[in-house]
Amino acid sequence: MAQIVIKPKISANLTILIKSAVENQLLLIDFGIAKTKRKLRELEKEFGRNSSSFYEKFNEGKLGDNFKYVRWAGEYETLEKLQEDYNDLKDLELCS
Repeated sequence: MAQIVIKPKISANLTILIKSAVENQLLLIDFGIAKTKRKLRELEKEFGRNSSSFYEKFNEGKLGDNFKYVRWAGEYETLEKLQEDYNDLKDLELCS
């Protein structure tokens, strides 16, 4: 696990501020995850396929480069990145 050390010169309040910033970021990421999942559900409904099987075939080059497919792949990758970021922040341990 990576470790970051922050040594404030003045503010004894810094831990509270950092916790608040992390919680805020988690809320923003959670909103992004929900929005991205809604977009993926719309595409899954439109094309009658779940996103993970679509993405696998798309990455294998079996579906072509239709604009909606490119968008779908981008949404899928966005969801993976948002979930990774969320998990990284959720597992963050602040020591005071």
